Amino acid sequence: MAALVVVPGAFVLHMTAPDSAFEPDVEPVGIFRGVGVVKDVQATTGAITLDHDEIKGCMPAMEMMFRVQSPSLSADLRPGDAIAFDLDAARYTIIGVRRVAPAAAASEVIARP
Repeated sequence: MAALVVVPGAFVLHMTAPDSAFEPDVEPVGIFRGVGVVKDVQATTGAITLDHDEIKGCMPAMEMMFRVQSPSLSADLRPGDAIAFDLDAARYTIIGVRRVAPAAAASEVIARP
């Protein structure tokens, strides 16, 4: 079962974790660390679409597009790259990113059961 969730800033999320017990009591605030696989990078804005694991205390695993603080953060990323990232939860904006594995090796780094 999939659900569509609308987040401030007009992002539409496709959640694929129906069995998840994740139900935040309050809107997450702060900087959170996450890992995921790049699905797309928008050339004009640098926004990154990620298939990310659960971001503990912030959101369940899902595929989602995130804004980036600066387009330079995503300039060298390619679809399939595995990344670790810092997320400003109040703005749903990636403020730091590090490539963990290039596209060819990403499936070995991020593996979900």
